[in-house]
Amino acid sequence: MPLTKISAPKHLSISKVKALAEAVQDGLVKTCNVPPNDLFQLISRFEAEEIVLDPHFGGVNRSNDACIAEIVFLTGRTDDQKRALFRHIADRAVQAGFRADDIMVALVENSRMDWSLGHGVAYADYHSKA
Repeated sequence: MPLTKISAPKHLSISKVKALAEAVQDGLVKTCNVPPNDLFQLISRFEAEEIVLDPHFGGVNRSNDACIAEIVFLTGRTDDQKRALFRHIADRAVQAGFRADDIMVALVENSRMDWSLGHGVAYADYHSKA
């Protein structure tokens, strides 16, 4: 049950940004055992001056097309799964017309107690009854 936030520059077409979102979901399904219907995504688009990214940090060369995918999900994935996820997202994004240097991914792990899916009930409480 990951929550994905895609931050992209406004000058990119919405179809290209959606292709990145699809790449992320496909990667989660294929590398991290996320069920295909567990789809929760927020797409935000920003003016150029609202995205401040070091163009070279981490040994990459980011352009003005750089995007960030933040994925919040339950703890439990191995380092190898995370590496495979990063690679899968980058490969699919390149197929969609992105440069690999322009795809940044940040993972945040948490527990069932850190989510409420609605009704003011902690997912940990719901999950223990399901």
